[in-house]
Amino acid sequence: MSSNKFLIIEDDTIISATIKVTLEKNNIVVVGIAKNFENAMTLINSTKPDVCLIDIQLKGKFDGIDLAKELDKIKIPYFYLTAQTDPLTLNEVHKTNPLGYLVKPFTSKGLWSSISVVWQKYLNEKEKIFTIKSDGYIYKIPENDILFLEAFDNYCYVHSENKKILVPHTLKKVKSQLQSNHFFSPHRSYYVNTKKITDIGQTTIHLNSISISLSKAKRPELLKIIENNS
Repeated sequence: MSSNKFLIIEDDTIISATIKVTLEKNNIVVVGIAKNFENAMTLINSTKPDVCLIDIQLKGKFDGIDLAKELDKIKIPYFYLTAQTDPLTLNEVHKTNPLGYLVKPFTSKGLWSSISVVWQKYLNEKEKIFTIKSDGYIYKIPENDILFLEAFDNYCYVHSENKKILVPHTLKKVKSQLQSNHFFSPHRSYYVNTKKITDIGQTTIHLNSISISLSKAKRPELLKIIENNS
């Protein structure tokens, strides 16, 4: 983990210093500390961090959630640094995709334990590559980039971040080849990456603008999975 670069975005000097010392004691490279949205974006562009630690309640025009939305766009993972927040803030938080939450106040030992377990799990998942053949081509797709699988007669569509590939195998066959455990069948025709779900309705789920059917019988199970992973 020592080759990974961390950026801290926290406007409390004491807290940011504590985090920096904790990370460096564990051989993590801290590329900088930002105190607001603008400073953070400048450092992100110049240092290219592997992961960010973001205080949700940054002071200024733009808060930590605004920054998180920008990181989601450019696919830089992040943790939230947070104390108790109001329902309106939590509603906005649920529209983003953090790796996890680091709850203030925290001890140095507790902080590192929370970060290291989740970050190592993320790195392990990132390394899982899904290899498929279609129309004479071989595609290698990181499993984290797969949005969902969709049944199409005896074939299956693989929907990723930037591709839609028709595979000459059934949905059952294709999903059995995935190594990751964060996929779920909300309906018999779909197999969805739960990390990409942005909204859960009564009969549908959303992956941003994509709507997928959700069986009423499967809804409680999905809600429990999302809750356990939040």
